[in-house]
Amino acid sequence: MKSCKDIQAQLADYVVGALTDAQRAEIERHIRDCAACARERLALERTGALLNALRPQETPAQLWDAVRNVIESEQRRPWLERLREAFAFPRPAYVAGAAVLALAAGLYLMVLRPPPPAGAETDNYIEQHGLMAWNDPLSDKAALGVMLAQAAAPQETP
Repeated sequence: MKSCKDIQAQLADYVVGALTDAQRAEIERHIRDCAACARERLALERTGALLNALRPQETPAQLWDAVRNVIESEQRRPWLERLREAFAFPRPAYVAGAAVLALAAGLYLMVLRPPPPAGAETDNYIEQHGLMAWNDPLSDKAALGVMLAQAAAPQETP
């Protein structure tokens, strides 16, 4: 048996007669036992009756002519002009956006960026790596591995 949520999802189709006989029978069985779904069905039937009582209104002919003229005038405008208009911002908005980006970049570079590692060991490492890369650029990765292995090996003191 379906839940109330499933039944209520089908009630509009039930009211307008768009369900199969088996589906209608299942909904009718549920409505006999469920007061909430019965109230929902009754509300949908009343709403349908109110909507059916309304008479269609004639649309003024000049309204459709005005709509057609607007559509045709838009189609005659070059696409680049329409694109510029869609993304048109006042120049102060561009200036303010650039200022905010510059301020954010400056804040990051001055305050939030972590400081580089300092010390004689780091300076020595950078200097040795630079010299090795300068002398033999093809062995750069190998030289770096050798330097790291030497740095990791325990040093003997004489």
